[in-house]
Order: sequence, then structure tokens, then C-alpha cells
Amino acid sequence: MNYEKISENIELQIETLFEELRSGISAREDSRAFGAMIEKRITENWGNVCSNLGYQAIDIPGRRTIFDFACNIENKLFGFDVKTKDLDSTRYSDGGVCAVGNLLKFLANDKGVFMIVEFGHDKSTTKNSSRDIEYIRVAPFHCLPENTYRIENLGTGQVRLNYTVNQVWDEIDWNRSYSDFFDIFCDLAITHYKRVKADAEKRIKSIEQFKDGGYQNFRFIR
Repeated sequence: MNYEKISENIELQIETLFEELRSGISAREDSRAFGAMIEKRITENWGNVCSNLGYQAIDIPGRRTIFDFACNIENKLFGFDVKTKDLDSTRYSDGGVCAVGNLLKFLANDKGVFMIVEFGHDKSTTKNSSRDIEYIRVAPFHCLPENTYRIENLGTGQVRLNYTVNQVWDEIDWNRSYSDFFDIFCDLAITHYKRVKADAEKRIKSIEQFKDGGYQNFRFIR
């Protein structure tokens, strides 16, 4: 399956949706609200996007899915997740993706392809209270460079990105197999859980020492 061509097709269609809004989109109070606006515009036009490409659109999923909209391409499920990146270096822009277990279930059990749709945006230089879309990138998650992935300890583990898709665009391995991705990701997850386990054991010990010492001089291990 030609992931590069599929990504290009989707990217061009989405760019068309925002062409007249490429400069001067009304500003939103935070990245989450801006992202919701972007997502809404795509989902409202998702049927036409898929029809133009000969893909089969799937009903917009519920909140428990890891993607925002989906389609069938060559009898394979593709789920697309919208990410907005504020390019202002002084502002925090979260690289959170989804939980470790949910990602593996979608890829391995549902045999789906998880796609990132990334919008880079910045404050407009020509209009007050507006934002410019600087770029739109679409790529399969499992093809991103190995050093892009990281896992943080939020619940059972949260998958995050160290870099934007745009930053690593020239390093994407469009031909990476699921087997190769699972080798990379499972090693990362195992290392993460071992570290979490070691940290938890240290914290347990610190609390035990605090208790045994009469609840004085507590020092929590971070």
C-alpha cells in the first residue's frame, strides 16, 4: 500500500478546504479551541473529501476512538487524528497522541492505519486577532522516525511526539512495516514501564521510611 500517495491525496483535499481561510482565521483562546474548529470543518466536509478520492467514508466515531474521522481505502481502515501545532516558541503546544494500549489495539486488533493530520499555525502578521495556517501535513503514525516517539506515565502510559510531523518530514519511512514498528514501539513501552516500576518502588520506600520515622522529614522521590 502506497502510504505516501494516500497521505498526499488527503493532504491536498484538506488544503482545499482551508484555502480561502489560509490567512486570517479568527483567533481562538487556546490551541484546543483552535483545533476543535479545524476538526469541525474537516468532519463537515469529510464525505466530499473521500468521494473526491474514491475512498469510502465512515461515520464520525464516538469519543472513545483515537481518531477524529475515518475511511476505508483498499478495504483497510484508516483513522485520522487532527493535531494543531502553535508555532509560537513561547507557547506550550502539547504533543499528546493517545494511550499506549489504545494505539496497539487499533493497529493490531482492528488492523487499522493511524494517520496524523497536523496543522502548523501562527499569529497573523497582517491582521489583528487572527491566525495563519503555515502548513498542513498528513502521515501514518507508524512511519515516523524512531526518535519521534515517547511515552509518559499518565495512567497506563500516554504516547507523545518529540517532534512535529513537519520537522521530521524528510525522515519518514513510508515503507516501514507494522512488524518493524511494533519492534520499535514495544521496546520503547517495555523500557518505559520498567522505569515507572523502578520509580514507584523508590516512592514506596520513601513513604515507608517517612512512616517508620514518625512522619517527619518526608522527602518524596520524583
